Amino acid sequence: MNDFLTTPNAAYDVNSLHSLKAKLSQEPQQGLRQVAQELEGVFVQMMLKSMRSSLPQDGILSSDQTRFYTSMYDQQIAQDLSQKGLGFADMIVKQFSSANAPNELAGTMPMPLDNEILQTLPKPALAQFMHQAMSGYQSKSQKLSSSFSNGSAQSKLLPMNSANFVSMLSLPAQLASQQSGIPHLLIIAQAALESGWGQREILTAEGKTSHNLFGIKAGKHWKGPVTNIMTTEYIDGEPKKMQDSFRVYGSYMEAITDYVKLLTENPRYAKVAQSTTAEQGAYSLQDAGYATDPGYAQKLVSLIQQLKNTGNQMAKLYAYDFDNLF
Repeated sequence: MNDFLTTPNAAYDVNSLHSLKAKLSQEPQQGLRQVAQELEGVFVQMMLKSMRSSLPQDGILSSDQTRFYTSMYDQQIAQDLSQKGLGFADMIVKQFSSANAPNELAGTMPMPLDNEILQTLPKPALAQFMHQAMSGYQSKSQKLSSSFSNGSAQSKLLPMNSANFVSMLSLPAQLASQQSGIPHLLIIAQAALESGWGQREILTAEGKTSHNLFGIKAGKHWKGPVTNIMTTEYIDGEPKKMQDSFRVYGSYMEAITDYVKLLTENPRYAKVAQSTTAEQGAYSLQDAGYATDPGYAQKLVSLIQQLKNTGNQMAKLYAYDFDNLF
């Protein structure tokens, strides 16, 4: 096996980075694993830095020198751990290797939709990773906004209180759409419908948000926390009030990830991810029985049209803070 890929270098060895760059230009596929491990090391280092910052900084043995060498030590630990693998590098390699043809977002960092990673990495690392993952989308915000501008001029625009909600979800919805095939406008519209543009979110017994933007019920296979609320179900076309259990997530990003997993792994929703338009996806959702409301698809289509009519307004929402996602 090539020594380049098996021999770890010191974390502070700049020459190793030059060697890596040269190797990638010659044999990109062989160098992919090493790049993924380097990236994994960066995030392990961020995790260690976050842990160090929580410790007292004014101890008798604390000084600029000790902090400097501790930082170097943490860098080396991070690199050593990434060589053994935490699963993060494997996911990056898998995602890049599966891209057989170049697309307009080539070069952007993949943001793994995996709740084990989302629950493990520190919040600053997740926010930075999302910024990197979305850099390609932000540079193409004008192009992406065109998908919002072809609706009927007669339709209503978005409610005034929806701006923050849409700005939080628009780019993550693009990411989820790229990785799952679910139309991004459908993702935003469904979250808006189920949560009332974020104003009527499902709450826990303590009155805190469940982050459950998509109204996903707990079900017998759900092992996480739940909250019980009164909900409206349609039986024989008639609305009935009843109590049901819904999933509780640690963040909105976890909710988006679980939503994508539900629609892509359950054969019942196969046609949703295969939909060529958001409107088609809305009807596929209703046909698959996502909700009992007979007017569910039409409500989604109405919201999708509102989103399409926001053209320039949506383009301005592509620069925002991801902190509320995690």
